[in-house]
Amino acid sequence: MRNGLMIAIMTVGLAAGLPTFPAAAQTAEPTQEARDQARAHFRAGQEAFDAGNFETALAEFTQADSLLPAARALSMIGQCQRKLSRDLDALRTFRRYVELYGNPANDRETRALAEVREWIDQLEENVGRVRVNVAVSGASVLVDGQVVGNAPLAAPVELLRGPHTLRAEAEGYRPAEETVTVEPGQEVAVTLVPAPLQTTATVSLSANVSNATATLDGQPLGTLPFTGEFEAGVHQLEVTADGYESVRLAITLEAGQPFTRAVELFPIPEAEEAWYEKWWVWTIAGVVVAGATTGIVLGATGGEEMPDSDWLLGLP
Repeated sequence: MRNGLMIAIMTVGLAAGLPTFPAAAQTAEPTQEARDQARAHFRAGQEAFDAGNFETALAEFTQADSLLPAARALSMIGQCQRKLSRDLDALRTFRRYVELYGNPANDRETRALAEVREWIDQLEENVGRVRVNVAVSGASVLVDGQVVGNAPLAAPVELLRGPHTLRAEAEGYRPAEETVTVEPGQEVAVTLVPAPLQTTATVSLSANVSNATATLDGQPLGTLPFTGEFEAGVHQLEVTADGYESVRLAITLEAGQPFTRAVELFPIPEAEEAWYEKWWVWTIAGVVVAGATTGIVLGATGGEEMPDSDWLLGLP
């Protein structure tokens, strides 16, 4: 009715060359096809509502309102949400109704508005508010598993009476969670503090040698045993000790997980003497040389008796 009157006024105004002033924000006028579809969806929604099929009715009324926004369709959307126990959704829908259609033009619209206000009062009797403060700006705020916004929230969150789980999630932080019990008409404040995720691991090193030292990625750690914090990831560990073979290995550190390693070092084997350095080799060689010399001398004399020493020296 009201829409028809507005169309008539706009038609007359356009015919007279006068400006028109729509009551709501100026939008493109729905086509006749859109109007016909909206009426069909509204009738289907009413039939489903009367039959108690509120999910179907909600879908039909929502479609009708999207094609041709109307007070009656929005009111029926709120009533379907109430029937489905979606009281917070219904409360928001009825508040939107008041915002859009809060200036009734006739008695019928006045009665409809009064009815919607009564429903708002009834729903608010079961609603409390929670002001959620989060220590990490930009964190996602969830209520009962549903995201309600990012911190900081501009306004308290309205919730039905009873327990609710509040949660804050942010990249690089461990989620913070708290359960609160909401009382109608009351407002409570909750502060969620997500803890930074640990990016380091505790490393504990020991060795079977008292004077062993270690390096990690080339950085000296000192004498073992050693305990310290290092960033998670793959690192190169080296353990050394005088007189022992060095141990080099790659270790993987997981954030928040302790890493313990007892390194076993083995003595450096004594170098084996070369064959020509062994005493018995030279003893045998000496015997062989001496024997060879004797043989040469005897061979030279033909086995005769050796002259005395004076003759050998060439003395008179």
